[in-house]
Amino acid sequence: MATIERPALIEVQRGQLMISTTLTPAQLERYAKVDIYDPEHGTDPANGYQRRGSRARMAQAAEFYGEGQLKKVGRIFEDRRGLMPNPIIANVRPSEDDEALTVEGNGFPPGVLITFYNQADEARVQAAIDTGGNATANAVLLLGDEAIAWLVDGQHRGGAIRLLKAQSRIDEEFPVPVKLILGFERLEEAKQFYYINSQAKNVPTDLTAELLQRMARQDEGEADYLAERKNKSSLLKGAAVYEAMAATKSPWLQRIRRPNEPLSKDKSIAVSQFINSLAPLLSAPMPRDLSPEEWGRVIDAFWEAVGRLLPTPFDATEQPGDWVLFKATGVNTMHRVLADCLPIMIQRGARLADPDQYEMLLADLPSLFGIGIDPATGEERQIDGAEFWRSGSIASQHTGRYGTDRLVGMIRGLIAKTQSEVAV
Repeated sequence: MATIERPALIEVQRGQLMISTTLTPAQLERYAKVDIYDPEHGTDPANGYQRRGSRARMAQAAEFYGEGQLKKVGRIFEDRRGLMPNPIIANVRPSEDDEALTVEGNGFPPGVLITFYNQADEARVQAAIDTGGNATANAVLLLGDEAIAWLVDGQHRGGAIRLLKAQSRIDEEFPVPVKLILGFERLEEAKQFYYINSQAKNVPTDLTAELLQRMARQDEGEADYLAERKNKSSLLKGAAVYEAMAATKSPWLQRIRRPNEPLSKDKSIAVSQFINSLAPLLSAPMPRDLSPEEWGRVIDAFWEAVGRLLPTPFDATEQPGDWVLFKATGVNTMHRVLADCLPIMIQRGARLADPDQYEMLLADLPSLFGIGIDPATGEERQIDGAEFWRSGSIASQHTGRYGTDRLVGMIRGLIAKTQSEVAV
């Protein structure tokens, strides 16, 4: 395909070259890509970092930006013909060559060139790049076949434009505002994605923990910044423990739903929920800091003991999604209980990764009970043992922070009864 030309505003901020321009819907479709996270590759630095786009959100955006008609449930709706003043942000990654960037063409990412209207603008922009300064100038952007604009912000708007183009609900010359960053590597691109989205809407997602951990592992300075100034220390520690458990193929990993994995009863808890559940452990007073690998062994030993006492939920024929024990309520509860067990274990000089010790401390766990309705008879009866934790049973009634507090309190009472009986 032929190279396209677009009017552009060249912007240099602290020596970093960016370009403000517009693309037509067809041009956006031609150049834009999204680096999607693949759950099979986990925290591999070569893995993507974004969720798959939501078709529902793309459709909603399309209704706003479109200029045609949409048929839904037998009715015709007019698109809202909304404006798109905020640009889609994308990055064009550098080539493998490590050339210094010059406005004459050297060091530019593949498929990207700019042409200035006069030499004075060219010299001013080059000086800003060389000195880490700031500058702006008008120019012409040239994009060839090799150019790939990796979307950093605006995946759903980009998807909406593609949808509108396919349905002929947008003019073919509609100018989609685009801000191109030139030359960021994937890691720096991922940082921009995180900070743009976390500032806009600070909501934890399944992907955030893995992304932050990857960023921190590859960049020590970034790790310090996230821990000290963004209050992500607990999240980073939890993500490191989760990563260590994944490396040792912890049995827990088969119950955790990774980012972009479909919902199913084969996976009971999202990775972000599991990582957040580790906070009481990682803040527990300990004689020394445990490594992520050590925490992984402690957690696995604890859950091995729980499995011995309540074997049914752990049976290979059971689906984790059928058990509150493996969902956020149960996991938050049990990890708070584990935090209570740790000082008892330390006081007695027991090994923290010894499942036998936890089994003795939690020996009365199967006696936890509540009153429920027998589905066979319709009459009230006592429900205990593993059935206490089945979805729709007693534990399901203890949701939220208050419900978790109740469960933790009930289990603490059982531990208190067994403490005098434990021999180390």
